[in-house]
Amino acid sequence: MKVLLYVALGFAAMAAAALLITRGQAPESNPAVAVAFVALFAVPPVGAFWMMYMSIRYEKKPLPFVLLALLIPFTFLWYYFERVRPGKLGRNRDLA
Repeated sequence: MKVLLYVALGFAAMAAAALLITRGQAPESNPAVAVAFVALFAVPPVGAFWMMYMSIRYEKKPLPFVLLALLIPFTFLWYYFERVRPGKLGRNRDLA
């Protein structure tokens, strides 16, 4: 059930980005549009870098997570809610 929720949210973000691009309204004309542009186009790269850092540092096999972060936007949200938040990376995190 969680997977369907993540897929639906991903399609919703993709549809919102497509509407923002094709609508033609300049972000300077409306502050809400500017915030939407930042949320849809500036947040995913920062989250991907965070996810790559966390996976390289704490995962035993980080390559699949790095590839997910590089190829799929907003994957860092899945990584946070499914891997980091429940403590699946371990309580006693040794420094690498």
